[in-house]
Amino acid sequence: MCDHRITDRHSRMEMSEAHEHTFVNPAGVQHHIGCFATAPGCVHVGATESAFSWFPGWTWQIAVCARCHTHLGWIFRLAGQQFHGLILAALKR
Repeated sequence: MCDHRITDRHSRMEMSEAHEHTFVNPAGVQHHIGCFATAPGCVHVGATESAFSWFPGWTWQIAVCARCHTHLGWIFRLAGQQFHGLILAALKR
């Protein structure tokens, strides 16, 4: 939305043998995400949750743009590890 740099191609990674995933949340909304090792342009808001995680065992928290606060995806954490699942349609190349 605001052209703030969120992540880069070098941070792309695979989870469950793929970079891209499509999931549906409990409200029925479908999200097509890409996995990134880092996303320094994000800040994290709200409580850390464990219910309804798309990656079993991983907790999640909402990730928004650090500048304009647009929802961009989620940060997932497990035992000191973390990665971002970002909504690909929300990112510019």
